[in-house]
Amino acid sequence: MAWAVYLLVGSVLGVTWSVSAQGTNATGDIGPRTVIVGAIEHPGFLHKREDGTFEGFHVDLMTELSDLIDFDFVIKEPADMKYGYLREDGTWTGMVGELVRRELDMALGLTITSRRERVIDFSAVVVDERLEMLVKKPPTARKEFWPLWTDIMPIPVWLVVMGSFLLAAIVMFVIIRVSPYENRAYSAEVGEASRLSTFGHSLWICYSAMSWQGVDYSPRSVSGRFLFVFWFGFIVWTLILITGAIAGFFLASPVALSVAPIESFDDLAATDGIRPAFYGGGATEVYFKSFPSFQRLYQRAIRVSSTDEGLELVRRGGVAFISEATISQFYSNRKPCDLMAIHDGNTESTRYLAIGLPVGSPFREVINIAIMQLRESGRLHFLYRKWVTSGECTPPDSFAKTRPASFQRLTTSDLMPVFIELVVAAILALCIMGIEVKWDKRRAKVSLNRTSSSMLLNYRLQNY
Repeated sequence: MAWAVYLLVGSVLGVTWSVSAQGTNATGDIGPRTVIVGAIEHPGFLHKREDGTFEGFHVDLMTELSDLIDFDFVIKEPADMKYGYLREDGTWTGMVGELVRRELDMALGLTITSRRERVIDFSAVVVDERLEMLVKKPPTARKEFWPLWTDIMPIPVWLVVMGSFLLAAIVMFVIIRVSPYENRAYSAEVGEASRLSTFGHSLWICYSAMSWQGVDYSPRSVSGRFLFVFWFGFIVWTLILITGAIAGFFLASPVALSVAPIESFDDLAATDGIRPAFYGGGATEVYFKSFPSFQRLYQRAIRVSSTDEGLELVRRGGVAFISEATISQFYSNRKPCDLMAIHDGNTESTRYLAIGLPVGSPFREVINIAIMQLRESGRLHFLYRKWVTSGECTPPDSFAKTRPASFQRLTTSDLMPVFIELVVAAILALCIMGIEVKWDKRRAKVSLNRTSSSMLLNYRLQNY
């Protein structure tokens, strides 16, 4: 009996020494064996094909690890399809429970928490996960011709421009018809005073000046030239504003938010135009519930039971689905490319995903070394981009943060200073025209008096 006990103890010590030696081997050679790996379907991380096989970031990660450490693996989904949480009776569900019961050798995609650390071991961090908001992408600002022009120049701005044009044309028409220095000066040169005195010709003069095409007529009177100086000033300022608005429209992003922009969870909590949504009973709900500053967001939030339900709410509009970055970036890069991911850089919401292992697992050390090698070589980042951040949508639209309007629209306040100057100039031009008329009448009267005196003097000289 004693020799049997001695033999049994020696065998156990030998196995323990063998596993320990293999676990600390610099080459990471644990030996040819098949490990059972637990994983749950997750966008980008794991996808189950129709034939029952799997693909995704986790599959490629395990392939890389198996090549470095020399083992085979089989992916197994947990019976309850849960990552694992602690029941009231002290037992664990999901993959964590299977690790505790040693039904799994590894579990992928587990979030490192203090509770889980008490019952299982974790590898080095594989992915830094953070919370992001997934919102419906606003409609493009590139529209048809007429809506495009009404976006750049709203109707009130068009009315100001057209009103200024008519004001200048009407005042110019009055000046041409009334001012003695317009008709007389021009008719003396060309003899077409009647044709040039029509309202249509005044409209053509002002339009030609606006289009910078030049005209065959320029004001001769002081009042007409005074008006044209300010009309040209109005034209120059208006063209500068329109050119800048058009350039901004075509150079800026085609995305223009139709709701109050949000850049953080604080913005989401403060706005009434967008309601938050997240998984009910998950870590995200616990996170927002624990922060006093997010109580309004927590109370207004819609609880969803699946990712598909959250996506459906987002596509209806008025909802921001809060989830892990892998989910938001994965779906923002998939057709129909109508979603966009928003990251809150002001809130610390990072969680760390690692490989879960049973306590005392011989894989832990070599797995850690292999993960570090993959991270240092850039292979881990490449796999993450391959399965999560790259997709079917153009990168500028897919990863865009919330932006302001894609261009600066013109407003009536932009044109109001030069419009007021034009109105004042028109009034002063009419006043100058009145002075011209009065001056011309006075000069004509003086000339008439001189002529009468001269004729009277000649008459007296002839009859002397």
